[in-house]
Amino acid sequence: MGDFFGKKSKRKQTQTMNDMNAMIQGQVDEFKGAQQIAQDRADKTRGQYEDFQFTNPFADAQNVYAGAQNAYAGLTNQFAGMENMYEGMENRFEDMTVDMRAADFQAQQGQQQRANILQSLRGAAGSSGVAGLAQSLANQGAMQSQQIAAGISQQERQNQMLAAQEGSRIDMTQRGAGMQLQQAERAGAAQLQGQQAAGAMSVQQMQMAGADKQQAMIMQGAADVQAAEASQMSTLLGMDYGMLAGANQAYQGALANQMSGMGMEANMYGAQSQNNMFNTLAETGAAVAGGIGAAGGAAMFFSDKRLKKNIKLIGKSFSGLNIYSFEYINSKYGEGLWQGVMSDEVPQEAVINNGEYDTVNYSVLDVEFKQI
Repeated sequence: MGDFFGKKSKRKQTQTMNDMNAMIQGQVDEFKGAQQIAQDRADKTRGQYEDFQFTNPFADAQNVYAGAQNAYAGLTNQFAGMENMYEGMENRFEDMTVDMRAADFQAQQGQQQRANILQSLRGAAGSSGVAGLAQSLANQGAMQSQQIAAGISQQERQNQMLAAQEGSRIDMTQRGAGMQLQQAERAGAAQLQGQQAAGAMSVQQMQMAGADKQQAMIMQGAADVQAAEASQMSTLLGMDYGMLAGANQAYQGALANQMSGMGMEANMYGAQSQNNMFNTLAETGAAVAGGIGAAGGAAMFFSDKRLKKNIKLIGKSFSGLNIYSFEYINSKYGEGLWQGVMSDEVPQEAVINNGEYDTVNYSVLDVEFKQI
């Protein structure tokens, strides 16, 4: 009968499909290993970035001029204690006296001269003549006394003028020296005040400049830290998105390969079923418990959520499909607890609607439908 039942062809097709699935699985495993290596490297680099601590090198900057002192603050007026060297001068002509010796000598000499004249003329002139002569001599003596008194008065006046002149000179000298002292003290005070003000202004300017520089350094350091933190965050986000994109791409490629392999496997089973003379008997066989049916070699089961109750998520398949445990609301579809998927969560290529409820072809999925 040869290969009437197609057993050899089935074995070859099955072996080829198994080899292809093994190859695909090997690729998936290889990609997954490479992805894990990349993931480990990215995690290590991310950890290093996260552990790196940024600090502001200028956060503790100090104002170097904050304690500056006014170099002129302790200056004293060098003219403040000066004394008037002319203060206390005495008038050398103030106590001058009149020399009376010459006047006394002149008066005595005049009296003696008049006495001698009177004595020599006493005999010749007679008593009456002598009296007249004495009177004349007395008048001359009085005139001489007046002349002597006038000379003394003249000396006294001269002494007073000298004393007044010396007093005026002393007074002017003292006043001039006092004015010079006052001007020197004022000039010294003005110079001292100017130096102190200049010193205070210089210190203030230095302190303000130091404060500005300190503030600029702190602000620049804070800006640098903020920029570094922003760059760090950007790098971490880029790493995360790059890793996520690679994972998604690898996953999509593996899923596509697996779905392609499953489709080829389904086609193989369909071709085998067409070449099998006993398929008609299989198609007309009674349905399996729980409303399970077989058509074209595909394992079709009711998976519509509206037919189920007590639905619980119990896991995920390799391709990421949710796996549930559930019970059928109507026992005609099956009794007890079952494992499977929901028809609204699987690729639509695996879903067939019989007009009322959805059925799922589990032969193209990586989830096993079974009673648990």
